[in-house]
Amino acid sequence: MSASVKRVQLPDDCDRIAICGGPYSNFAAVDAFLSATADISHRFCLGDLGGFGPQPNRTLGLLRDSGVTCLQGNYDHAVGHGLHDCGCGYSDPRDREFAQISYDYTYRHTSENHRQWLQQLPQMIVLTWRGCTLLLCHGSPDRVNEFIWATETDDSQIQTFLTDHNVDGICATHTGLPWVRTVTNPNGFWFNVGVLGRPAHEGKRHVYYGCLNFPQHTTRPTPELVPLAYDIDAVTTAMRLEGLPQEFITSLEQGVWTTCSEILPTAEKSVQPRVTV
Repeated sequence: MSASVKRVQLPDDCDRIAICGGPYSNFAAVDAFLSATADISHRFCLGDLGGFGPQPNRTLGLLRDSGVTCLQGNYDHAVGHGLHDCGCGYSDPRDREFAQISYDYTYRHTSENHRQWLQQLPQMIVLTWRGCTLLLCHGSPDRVNEFIWATETDDSQIQTFLTDHNVDGICATHTGLPWVRTVTNPNGFWFNVGVLGRPAHEGKRHVYYGCLNFPQHTTRPTPELVPLAYDIDAVTTAMRLEGLPQEFITSLEQGVWTTCSEILPTAEKSVQPRVTV
C-alpha cells in the first residue's frame, strides 16, 4: 500500500461504527448523518466531500468540526491540488459537461484553508478491529476513481481484492449506488455505503449511509445500509440561489439521477429499489 494510508486501531469494546460516502456539498444530509450517528464514537467519510451541491465550505466545516475521520476521494484530490477537472472517470460528453459545471463551482467556492486540508487527507484508511482488518477506500483499493458496480462484479473479483490486500472487508463509495456482497473464500465482504450527496436512483428522496456492527459475541463485523431522510428544501433553495443547474435540483427532488448517469451499467440505469431495509 502507498504512504497515504491512515491506520486506525479501534478499541475492543467498540461494537458499531458509521461510514458515509460522497457528501457532495449536501450540507443538510451531512447534518442529518451527524445527528443520526451522534451516539457512535467512530465515524468515517469515504471522500468526495464537495461537488454537485451548494456552499462547499458549509459541508467541509460540518465534517471537520464533528471530528469525522475522512479520506481523500478523487474530487478532494482535484480541489485540493487545483486540477482542471474532478477526475471522476466519466466518458460520456454530457456526463463530463455537468461534472465540469459542478467542479468549477466547487473549486471557486472552497476556501484556501479547506483546500490545504483536503490535500493532506489519506487515500485509504485501514482499520484494525478485534482481530479483523478492514480497508476503507473511495473507488477501489487499486484506483481512486474505479467504478465497482454490483451488476458487473462477481464474487471472484471481490475475493481477489480481499486476498491481494489481506483484509476481511472493503468499504467504498465512488459509484454512488449502495450495495453489499459477502463472499466465502476468503470470508469477507465488499460494502458500497452509497452517498449522502444525492439519492440512489430509486425514485425516492432519501439517501444512505453505512454501519458496521460487531457485537462482542461475534467474530467479524456485519455491514448495514441505513436510509437517511434530510431537509431537501434547504439544499435545493441554496442550489437555486447559487445558480446551480435545474438538473441537480430535480435529482434531489425526484430521487433519480438526472446527470452523470450514462456511466451506469445497463442493468442499473432503470429506476428501481437498490436496498432491502
